Amino acid sequence: MPKFLRRSSCLLIAAAAPVVTALALTGCKNYDVKIADFNPRALQGSERANAQQAAQSITRPLPTTLQSPFADEEAGATTEPGTTRPATTEATTQATNGNGRTPPATGPALGSEEGIIHMSLREIIQRAVANSLDVRVAGYEPAIDETRVTEAEARFDPTFFTNFQYATDHQLAPTPDNPTLGTNEDIIFRSYFAQVGVRQELESGGKVELRYEPRYTHRYPDFAVPDSPNPFWTSNLTLEITQPLLRDFGSDVNRARIVINRNNQKISLLDFRDALEKNVSDIEEAYWNLLDAEREVHIAEELLNRTLATGQILYNRRTQDVGRVQMSQANSSIEQRRTNLIRARAHVRDLSDQIKRLMNDPDMPVTSNTVILPADVPLEEQVKFNLDDQINTAMESRLELGQQQLRAENAAVAAGVAKNNLLPQLNFVGNVSTQGIGGAWGTSFEDSWGGDHIGYSLGVQLEIPIGNRAARAIWKRAQLQRMQAIDQYRALVDQVALDVKQAAREVDTSWEEMAGFRAAVFAAADALAAVEERERANEALTPEFVNRKLDLQQQLAEAQRQEAIAVSKYQVAISKLEKAKGTLLRYNNIIMEEAPLNGAMQASAAVSR
Repeated sequence: MPKFLRRSSCLLIAAAAPVVTALALTGCKNYDVKIADFNPRALQGSERANAQQAAQSITRPLPTTLQSPFADEEAGATTEPGTTRPATTEATTQATNGNGRTPPATGPALGSEEGIIHMSLREIIQRAVANSLDVRVAGYEPAIDETRVTEAEARFDPTFFTNFQYATDHQLAPTPDNPTLGTNEDIIFRSYFAQVGVRQELESGGKVELRYEPRYTHRYPDFAVPDSPNPFWTSNLTLEITQPLLRDFGSDVNRARIVINRNNQKISLLDFRDALEKNVSDIEEAYWNLLDAEREVHIAEELLNRTLATGQILYNRRTQDVGRVQMSQANSSIEQRRTNLIRARAHVRDLSDQIKRLMNDPDMPVTSNTVILPADVPLEEQVKFNLDDQINTAMESRLELGQQQLRAENAAVAAGVAKNNLLPQLNFVGNVSTQGIGGAWGTSFEDSWGGDHIGYSLGVQLEIPIGNRAARAIWKRAQLQRMQAIDQYRALVDQVALDVKQAAREVDTSWEEMAGFRAAVFAAADALAAVEERERANEALTPEFVNRKLDLQQQLAEAQRQEAIAVSKYQVAISKLEKAKGTLLRYNNIIMEEAPLNGAMQASAAVSR
């Protein structure tokens, strides 16, 4: 084996033990997170496939002339393509008896269409909690911030270091063979040098380093000196400590980043809760709005059927007391109310798609033909709340207050670090080392442990910035930021109280609206019934009478719409009050937890049964 390889192998063997120890300390665990390949086209596959299966909507062309089954031919009108004039008066009249509804004139009712699924609010929320991508995206932040905590803690992990060098040193010096100063020779030292050790930052602000340095040296030219081997080995074992005494001293200062990152992780966990609450709140609002929209469809169908029945009556009496004006009045109302029904049905589908988007259920993509309809019966009992209890609950439960409290704590920690930075930099520095020499590495290593070649040094280092303006500016900024965080907390307290008070008032207001509009429905229905009684008594169907009847039909439908809106708003108001108190998840039996995600921790939630 060549001499160079032999010397290198000796140096590597000398450093082998610390290397093995360092590997044992750090471990060989694989912390990689398994990430699926990002394939945008594949992620779009479900929506694309369902969009291809969607049926093309059929629309009618714009009319160019009056088209109505109740229009008078003598007035120059035509019937709708594919329709015939009503043959009898009794068909429509009988169809409106009983519940007052007739089969709609614009297509099948929503409840009889294919692809209708009635779902409870609890089931929708359960699917959303399990599948919502908005919530899932927010759930990554706590895991991301957890890595920042580990990153800050890793500052105090020991670090293994090593290096290997070759050096040639030329020195002019007298030798034993030529002791006179005028005959100095060029002495060459060829050295193979290795260094291996461990250093660690301390929570007190100091740094400790332990290093071992074996060196192989060959001297040229060779000359005879008693007890002086050539080549020779030296071994140095050194322990060095640096400890700040003023600035950067103490665990409170040096662990500040860890404390702040831990607080940030808690803040991101509350952000996840905020995203979850928003998702649930949006679902509840969309669900009850969908119930309102479904009721509006039925109201619009009922209004259209009443108007069709009125048109049938007018048509049957066209030879008595009904002329062109009355028929045109009915025809205009029919077409307007038919259009309103079309818009109402489209609104139901819009809200159904919105709920599918909020759920992100792979079994119900947004582009699917499935129409979700509510299965729950709305609450129509008055709920009483004690404002004092609601405010106290909100002060304990609102996540915004918890987040701002953590931010205020972060500002206090930063202010403590800034105050410490006002002090001068005064460091204690000390080291102790032992050395050994010999013709072989083992001999030099044993000699270093003999205790005959121990050296040490002690000292202090002082550094004072003149004026210290940077540290003073940072200290002032930290104080202002802390005062800012405290005032922001005070502002949030007032905002929370306002949110709860307004939400509680909205619950009472919605209840009063619901009671008022229900009374209006009874009154409007009674007014319409009175006009219909006069109609059945063969009162003359003048244009004024027909217009009054059509207006009363519209008033009844409008009162029913307002009542349906009030019922929906009452359900939403209760949900928003729970959100204002910070108890929406508890209200829906949703439990938050941290679940393992490929070696990391991801926030998640589940609906308890």
